[in-house]
Amino acid sequence: MSDTLLDVQSVSKTYRLWHAPSDRLMAPFLESLSRWPLPTSWQAGLHQAAVRRAREFNALQSVSFALKRGESLGVIGRNGAGKSTLLQIIAGTLTPTTGHVQRQGRVAALLELGSGFNFEFTGRENVLLNATLQGMSTHEAEAALEPVIAFASIGEFVDQPVKTYSSGMMVRLAFAAQTVLKPELFIVDEALAVGDVFFQAQCARFFKERLAAGMSLLLVSHDLPSVKALCKKAIVLHEGRPVFHGPSAEAVSYYHALHGAEALAATRARIQAPVRTTLTTEDRKNWRTGATEAGTREVEIVSVRLLDSVGRPSSVFALGDEVTCECILESKVDVAGLQFSVEISTRHNLVVFGVSSTHLDMPLENAGAGEAFVVRYQWTAALGAGEYLVDVAVGLGDRGDGAPLALYHRVAHVTAFSVHHGPFKPKFFGVSDLQPKIEKRELLAN
Repeated sequence: MSDTLLDVQSVSKTYRLWHAPSDRLMAPFLESLSRWPLPTSWQAGLHQAAVRRAREFNALQSVSFALKRGESLGVIGRNGAGKSTLLQIIAGTLTPTTGHVQRQGRVAALLELGSGFNFEFTGRENVLLNATLQGMSTHEAEAALEPVIAFASIGEFVDQPVKTYSSGMMVRLAFAAQTVLKPELFIVDEALAVGDVFFQAQCARFFKERLAAGMSLLLVSHDLPSVKALCKKAIVLHEGRPVFHGPSAEAVSYYHALHGAEALAATRARIQAPVRTTLTTEDRKNWRTGATEAGTREVEIVSVRLLDSVGRPSSVFALGDEVTCECILESKVDVAGLQFSVEISTRHNLVVFGVSSTHLDMPLENAGAGEAFVVRYQWTAALGAGEYLVDVAVGLGDRGDGAPLALYHRVAHVTAFSVHHGPFKPKFFGVSDLQPKIEKRELLAN
């Protein structure tokens, strides 16, 4: 049996868009007339008249990739990029215009909220029906029912009609119903976004456990940190075309660069240039091999290094140490409204912490063409023992949630550091020290 569970080759999808409802009737009629034994000029005229009543829209163009057992692939892109169209073709609910898809093994797909449910049936009845349609016997379906109900955690509503469910309850049941199939390939299209944080964490644990056991995952999501954490690789779709396919962290950087440049063109601000300074050759030497970069670089990060509490370069810190990330930036144009950000993640791309100057209520900064300046980020290494990666970025403005309107320069995995807990046992497990307290009280006498 092949290790390739999914093979997508040159898949495209084209739709015909009509200019008016009547064109749906007139275009085929004119096209059929053009094939009558008429003068050639008449036939050509009728054909062109039919063509003018519609236009073609390429929702997806020449997408190819393969997914093997145990692999995880994310698909990211803006709304309308073709993500859902691609997943529907892969799941078999939509036929491609050109290309082909080969699937192997048992496939579970969670594409739309409530898809596959009979809204008049209860949750319990829908689970049994779904399992039966997937080839399970009645005995097998009933035996798997209780674990599904426990996973969904919707209580007594499992015996109520699905039409009475909230969106969160519906996605809980839909996801749980797929887990009983023990799929070899799981396809998920943004459906988990309506679940609460506890259910999302439960699903993430399920994915990680099943990926380790050999299941493959194809995930479409606008939640970029989740794509980085759950998927080793990712594809960026733009206007129906694949424009990047590679490691998920690099895909996210590419996505930011692609759309940050668009926003930048519409929102750039200018000011008079302040006093200029210069950079030394030494400033530009402190780069870490393997860093990935994105952005227009009109303001560029030219040097990054980590320092300990007394200002010495270091990459090893003890629990509770102060860490300083010192960055030198250079502005190539006059700009107003700069913000700076830093992100710390594990080697598995799980974001531990991220913050921007806007989050810290710092004013947006200005810079002139040719000006170089230093930005320092400081934090406490209140982290679990292990290795951590650092991303730094400079952007323009604030879109309202602390993230920039557009990206000038982002350097992912620019440097790394490790945290140790001393020569004895670790002080805690996990990634962050929340400084907990555990208190025991004596029972009160009756």
